[in-house]
This record gives sequence, C-alpha cells and structure tokens, in this order.
Amino acid sequence: QELHQRIRNPLQTTSRLGDPEQGATMSDILKSAAAAALAQKASSVGKPASGLEAMGGSLPSLSVRAREPGMGIKWEDFNYPVCCPLIHFDITELPFRLRKTVRLLNISFLLTTFICAVNVVDTVVLMGVVGLPAMWVVQSLLNLVLLPTAQFGTFYMAYRGLAGSDMLLVHRFQFAQLTLCILGVVCATVPYQCINGLLRLAFMESAWGEVPSAEAFGAVAVIVESMLWMFSVCLGLLNLVQVRRVNVLPCKSGIYSSPPTAR
Repeated sequence: QELHQRIRNPLQTTSRLGDPEQGATMSDILKSAAAAALAQKASSVGKPASGLEAMGGSLPSLSVRAREPGMGIKWEDFNYPVCCPLIHFDITELPFRLRKTVRLLNISFLLTTFICAVNVVDTVVLMGVVGLPAMWVVQSLLNLVLLPTAQFGTFYMAYRGLAGSDMLLVHRFQFAQLTLCILGVVCATVPYQCINGLLRLAFMESAWGEVPSAEAFGAVAVIVESMLWMFSVCLGLLNLVQVRRVNVLPCKSGIYSSPPTAR
C-alpha cells in the first residue's frame, strides 16, 4: 500500500526522497517492489487449476487392454508343450479377436496327437490278437512322432504370424494346413498297413482273418479313427478360413481388440 501511495503521489515521493529523516532512496523502492512480486509468484506456485481439476473429475476413467502386434509377448519363455517345452504359448497375451482362432489351432494339434495315439493302441491290440507284423507298430509310432510334429509346426506358424502380423508366416501356414487336410482325408479313407482307413471295412476278412473278436474290434477301430480324421480335416479347414478372415480383415482400431475394463 505504501508503494502504491508513492506511485500515485510522485511529488510526495520525490519530496520524501530528499528528506533525510525518511531515509528512503529510489533503490529501496525498487527492492521492495521486486520482493513483493517474488512473494506473490511464490505463493501461486503449487496451486492446482480448479477449472481443469473439476473437468478431469467429471470424465469417466476407462482403460482398454488393447495391444500392438507382438507387444508384451515373452517369446523366449518356452512353456509349451508341457511335457517338452519348445515354444512360448500364452493365449492371454493375444488380442481378444485372435484368441478364438489360436485356441482352435491348438485343439487341432491336440486332436492329431490323440488320433495317432489311438492308432498306436489299436495296432498293438490287433498285433496281439491277430498277429499283425511288428513293422506295423513301428510305422504307427513313426506316425505318432511325425504327424503331430507337422501339425505342431503348422500351429506355431499361425500363432506367431497372427501375434506378430507376419504375412509370410500366415501364407506358409495356409499351404501347410491345406497339405495336412489332404493327408487327413487319405488317412480317413485309404487303408494302408497301420492306417485304418474307412475302406478297410470292405476287406475285414482278408485283413483280420476269421477271428470274430478281431473283426469286431477292427471294425470299431476303423470307424473311430476314420471319424476322428474327418473331424480333424473339418477343423483344419475351419482354421484355414478363420486365419484368412482375421488376416485379410484386421481390426481397424485397437480399441476393439479386447474388451474394455473400467479402472
């Protein structure tokens, strides 16, 4: 207030400057003005803007669990298959729109492994009942190693290609899956040694001899394995269509890659 009075009354201020009793100089006035300005600025620091704070408080808080392709996936953490970890597989790390397709791809691999294991059991039982050649068991064991491995590699190509948006891996998966589907049709229909195709039902007597129990068990084995192979082929074709649909028609916005969750 004293500073304002001095500014308003310059004559009075000038007279006081020359007055030795007051002891005030022009430098003292400038120092006091600077100190007042610094004090006012320091008092305003740290005070939030009330308008912005109120606006931020009225907006809803929403977070979306959408990820970029391949982001947050620990490829070096091998955890699948459980019995022999060779790759990293965690479906929860994928965007929501890819999880159904990748889950079906994994089921296709597990189904192929199951069919080959059933064929090994059937071949061993028939070898004990009818006396099939031991080479048939060896061939069945080779199928148990080779066919699931091929399906596993196909599954991983699709999984890695979809997660990382790798077009080359996706195209390779399509050719590999189509080849495995053709092979599955052959295994489901054509009988050859340990492969119990559906056409073996027409040659039951020549295949298993005249043992009634062997004919009954062989017929059940042929029907079960053929149905499983046909189901595997249908699942493989479905996976092929799903991968093409997801790859050709990607999600335009990452917001819809996963369901939103309120924070």
